[in-house]
Amino acid sequence: MDIASAKQQIKNTVQIYLQKDALGRYRLPLVHQRPIFLLGAPGLGKTAIMQQVADEMGLGLVSYSMTHHTRQSALGLPVIVEKEYGGKHYQVSEYTMSEIIASVYDCMRTTGKTQGILFLDEINCVSETLSPAMLLFLQYKVFGGHQIPEGWVVVTAGNPPRFNKSVREFDAATRDRLKVIEVEPSYEAWKTYALEHGVSRSVISYLDIRPEDFYKVETTVDGLTVVTPRAWEDLSEILQYHEELGLAVSEELTTQYLQNKQVARDFAIYYELYQKYRQVYNIDAILQGVWDEDVLTQARSAKMDERMSLVSLLLEAVFLQMNRCTLRHDALRLAVTAFKTQRTALDVPGDALTALAGLEDNWRAEANKAPAARQNVYLDLLSLTAQWHGELSGSTPFAALKTCYQHSVADLQTEVAETQKKLGNLLRFLQEAFGKGTELSMAVNDLTVAPVATAFLGQFLSTDYFAASRDLLLHRQSEQLLHQIDLTGLV
Repeated sequence: MDIASAKQQIKNTVQIYLQKDALGRYRLPLVHQRPIFLLGAPGLGKTAIMQQVADEMGLGLVSYSMTHHTRQSALGLPVIVEKEYGGKHYQVSEYTMSEIIASVYDCMRTTGKTQGILFLDEINCVSETLSPAMLLFLQYKVFGGHQIPEGWVVVTAGNPPRFNKSVREFDAATRDRLKVIEVEPSYEAWKTYALEHGVSRSVISYLDIRPEDFYKVETTVDGLTVVTPRAWEDLSEILQYHEELGLAVSEELTTQYLQNKQVARDFAIYYELYQKYRQVYNIDAILQGVWDEDVLTQARSAKMDERMSLVSLLLEAVFLQMNRCTLRHDALRLAVTAFKTQRTALDVPGDALTALAGLEDNWRAEANKAPAARQNVYLDLLSLTAQWHGELSGSTPFAALKTCYQHSVADLQTEVAETQKKLGNLLRFLQEAFGKGTELSMAVNDLTVAPVATAFLGQFLSTDYFAASRDLLLHRQSEQLLHQIDLTGLV
């Protein structure tokens, strides 16, 4: 299955394992809670989805790579203790608490979360001396006599032997204690993740055109070649920094991440063309509603690769502005909630700047505890309030902050209206250039599935988007009806 399906299977399993009865006991006995084993090639995102699952389910997460553990660090160190048996005293061996089990308790103490996921990566690479202890752990969740706390689900991962020389095949006894999920690469599943996590549109556009380059781990005459989803995401991150700093992007850079010479070369060439199209078509002008017949003619005569790049460039610019609007909207909601909660304290004469500084300290503390996706909202709020420092004036801190808030709301309304206008121009241009064809379908589809677009459209709406989506659906239905009539021999 693909990584998105695997993620859902993990969430389903965790939900079942954490079910309790009327007495507060876990319904499924620990011995029957088979650890999940994610088996798949490197770079598919097996580790990344664990943080997502934990964040989405409100659980703690402790993650370990088992390749770094010896028998002593996993089990704990032996110590001599004195015990009484049958009225006689004996010295016996026990183990100090395993580093892994101790980390679970540390996570519970620091996060306050009593339920969570213990994720053990590279589990099929453990040393031979640790293998017997791992077998015991997989069935009874015990390391060195210490059991993981109730409410913690074990998820493991590993690569097939063909991808890792350190891998040892599990024997039947070990495999029979695992809930095995085999993960295969899928660009479509990864694209959903990429749209949600801000992967560069140049990467997405290239892979839309060349999906066969999404995953390549093979041995050729030139040696081992490795191109994985992790490589594309890491390359995307570095590309965005290069763009911010005005640094050149060349094959020398892409080869450092895409360890297949042909793919690295092809992407470097495409990236250069992608940036060229940005200037040739004057993307900013199109989004302002300015284009002439020459631009339309050039677009119509372009090959499909160039058309797809044009659509991606237009969406990239609109998505960027949509993201700013939704971030600012969510940030302002945080601000107004804080103002209402602390209305009594703020609605008395005092220093507005000092009051705002106290609120900012609270928001920083909340940001540090928030999931990664939510932290951006706090960061945007803090960047906004930094602008308020020179604008605070009023009889009370509440009045001063309220005035700044109202000005920011007005600014947001202006930007939302501008974004809606740009979206309308984007759709109108594509219809004028290509009609209700593939290009418009691509744009409407990405607007429908991309989280940044769905968040904006759900909050602020767009009559142009809904009209294009409705017309496109009717157009497709009409085409299908005509095709069916044609098949019957009536046309």
